[in-house]
Amino acid sequence: MPDPRDRAPRVPAHLAALQLAFAIGALSSTPILFRVSELGPSATAFFRTLLAVPVFMMWLRLERVRGSEAGLRFSVSWRREGAELLLASALFGGNILAYAWALRFTSVANASIIGNLAPIFVSLLSFFLFGERPSRVFIVAMLAAIAGVFLLSSGGRLDGGALLGDALAAASALVFGGYLIIVARLRQRLVAAVIMVWIGALSSLGPLLGALIRHEPLLAQSLPGWGALIGLAVVSYAVGQGLLTSALAYVSAAFSSVALLSLPAISVVLGWALLGEPITVEQGTGGAIVLASIFFARRASG
Repeated sequence: MPDPRDRAPRVPAHLAALQLAFAIGALSSTPILFRVSELGPSATAFFRTLLAVPVFMMWLRLERVRGSEAGLRFSVSWRREGAELLLASALFGGNILAYAWALRFTSVANASIIGNLAPIFVSLLSFFLFGERPSRVFIVAMLAAIAGVFLLSSGGRLDGGALLGDALAAASALVFGGYLIIVARLRQRLVAAVIMVWIGALSSLGPLLGALIRHEPLLAQSLPGWGALIGLAVVSYAVGQGLLTSALAYVSAAFSSVALLSLPAISVVLGWALLGEPITVEQGTGGAIVLASIFFARRASG
């Protein structure tokens, strides 16, 4: 199948790099906004997706005006794509719900770095589902990442439940890996905007159900509280993911892989600067090992 970049209009390299930089900046705000939200984790996750839907609908309208990429559709065939779309929405809802709860039990550093294990899980799932055998370099990188996670889990404790937070962050990365595989398949048939509209709407149902079961308040009580929710939806999700999707059509995989590794690093610094979370020697060492492992795993998996 042709590379989508062959169909996309060319843009200057510096503009694509600027888009990627803004995307990383927007996405790195995610754990901070989750942490300062006035609402519970489930309710916050609900608003993160629901409030982004209008932005994705405007994006879809602009895409219709510009015209479709060759061979891609603006409408969903529920007979053909319905099951994949529902599964992708369930996985993404589980991803943000697990990540939101992880931040209640562990530090921003641990949640951000462990939550960035998705590329390793993508390769593992591809092996188990499609028989894509990993290389020796990937296997070594995966083992090193596990060692790094153990180091992370040995330091930076917020309370006795921090191990649960680390496990939830790992679960978040695992389900996000499955989500990426399914969305990659959907992108072979549908434009990105229509996928994001449906996933944004459908993935909000799980967190809403969780909030209702736990009797979490669904309305923020102050303007800063609503600001955190809108920031998560518009800045972190819609703008961050939108710019990332756009930039990755024009920059190389190697460059984007290295650049995206800065996400958890920026989040860790923001957690230290804005929330006063200390970074221990164990966390620093473990985080460096995990990030290096992810980089080599991405290189090894192409």
